[in-house]
Amino acid sequence: MIEDINFPSGSIKCLDKGFVRLVDSMGGDNAIVQAARVSYGKGTTKKSQDRGLIRYLMRHRHSTPFEMVEFKFHAKMPIFVARQWVRHRTANINEYSLRYSEARDDFYFPEFENIKFQSSINKQGRGKQVSKKIREKVINYFKEISNRSFEIYDELNNDGVARELARAILPVNLYTEWYWKNDLHNLLHFIGLRSDSHAQYEIQVYSDAMSLSVKNVAPFAWEAYEDYRISGMYFSKLDQDIFKKNLPNRILNDIIEDINYQLIATMNEIKPRKEDDLFNLYVEQGGEDIKEDFIIKWNSGKINKSNIRELKELKQKINKMKK
Repeated sequence: MIEDINFPSGSIKCLDKGFVRLVDSMGGDNAIVQAARVSYGKGTTKKSQDRGLIRYLMRHRHSTPFEMVEFKFHAKMPIFVARQWVRHRTANINEYSLRYSEARDDFYFPEFENIKFQSSINKQGRGKQVSKKIREKVINYFKEISNRSFEIYDELNNDGVARELARAILPVNLYTEWYWKNDLHNLLHFIGLRSDSHAQYEIQVYSDAMSLSVKNVAPFAWEAYEDYRISGMYFSKLDQDIFKKNLPNRILNDIIEDINYQLIATMNEIKPRKEDDLFNLYVEQGGEDIKEDFIIKWNSGKINKSNIRELKELKQKINKMKK
């Protein structure tokens, strides 16, 4: 957070003169589970169960409950960033108008390390660093065109030329401002695209800043988004066919056994059981180890815990891959 006379209180600075600040939000994790319960029944009441439900919704792409949470941001960004941003047409926007108001002498100048050659493999991205000489030339041109265009704009403005026409002389590195309101589902879609390493650096900065607000307002939803969208992997039918062809059943059975132990460990954490009951529960889940082997593995202390529903779903998927 920054506290400066040039930035609104509570802002996160972005680029050289820009910022993002969360003005208001409606709802959070509680609003997501509340909406889900309307569709799926009374549901749960404990926080741990709320977390599990949110993860289930995210995992199975049930997006409507996430639309119940809203965020309103105040942001200042270069016009060329705003033009990328506005491609996400699900938001409500009110932008600073150069038809009604005079432009301010606020221009974006890139930092040296962000001036690079055009990528040879990505038509819309940057590649390797350029020389110091070229970087200095880029900055000088940025400043030259910005200063000169604003002088011309100011002159036309003082001559009484209509602002809606005079503004056309200004370059797209001029800063603009707006209020931007969107629901959580579409905001996460925005972040998924604009925080990606392939997105333009300048908009990544804003997207990353906005993600901090999501994490604070809806931490369970953000955790699920990180697990299933950022770190998750999706396999096409072609991918699955390759796995089926190359993974023998003995490997898949070993994976299923690991899942069985994780299931028991997770169930036991929720409701502690005696050793005999644990083994019986393990057998009920399809475990194939004899009791002596079960006790050795159980006492090893190396069993991870997870979400019961996720583990069962994973087990079903792996069983489908067996020949």
